Amino acid sequence: MFFIIISNVYGDIAGDFSQQKSLLSQKLRGKGFSDEEIQAIFSDKRITLYPENLTKKGKGLNYFHRKFGLLSRKSIEQGQKIMKEHSVALKQIEDSYGVEKEFLIAIFRVETNFGRYLGNYPVFNSLLTLTLFENPRSAWAEEELVNLLILCKKNKQDPFSIKGSWAGAFGLCQFVPSSFIEYAVDGNGDGAIDLFNFHDAIASIAHYLKSHGWEKGNVEKNKKAIWSYNHCDNYVKAVLSYSKAIKGKKRE
Repeated sequence: MFFIIISNVYGDIAGDFSQQKSLLSQKLRGKGFSDEEIQAIFSDKRITLYPENLTKKGKGLNYFHRKFGLLSRKSIEQGQKIMKEHSVALKQIEDSYGVEKEFLIAIFRVETNFGRYLGNYPVFNSLLTLTLFENPRSAWAEEELVNLLILCKKNKQDPFSIKGSWAGAFGLCQFVPSSFIEYAVDGNGDGAIDLFNFHDAIASIAHYLKSHGWEKGNVEKNKKAIWSYNHCDNYVKAVLSYSKAIKGKKRE
């Protein structure tokens, strides 16, 4: 039987998820995981579920609310300072992918407030929660959980060591595991990809946008590329407004 102790505001409850574990194990075997590896993962004492996360939403945020402070003087000055400090790296990334630095820093600001809010959930547990409890994201979360374990195995990384959001995104650019596998790149040339490293994260954002149709100067294509990053119209408006602000243009 597959029992997990669920820690949440409602107290500790035992959940029987034997069927889901069996299906997950089958998928992992198909990806080259041994029974010993699978057993080690699902018997780890660090497994915790967060059913309270099922009611959370990641869309429709008011990025222009005073509390978010997106277009405050402090926020704009911080973005401009980061662009100045990393001007050489940002120029190289722009030359490689054709994505202007203002948009890259805008996504960095909107996603994690320049790395201040990365999320404190073990990504494995976040995705496992969304996988095991029936919800509209269950199938998606299962695929992302498998992808997380694949990338951790490849990189010889403890899957419980990566922390991120309640929805399973992590790093300065808040990629989910499938995005890491497909779009993350080594931005500083050290032979490894670390999305908690500025250069790797920013280069990965640029690669993602370029792969989703970004074309320098093409407003409509670029809006679609940003929307692909986060399927939310408010998000697109926030990124565009902040990019203009740190470039010295006022929000329209």
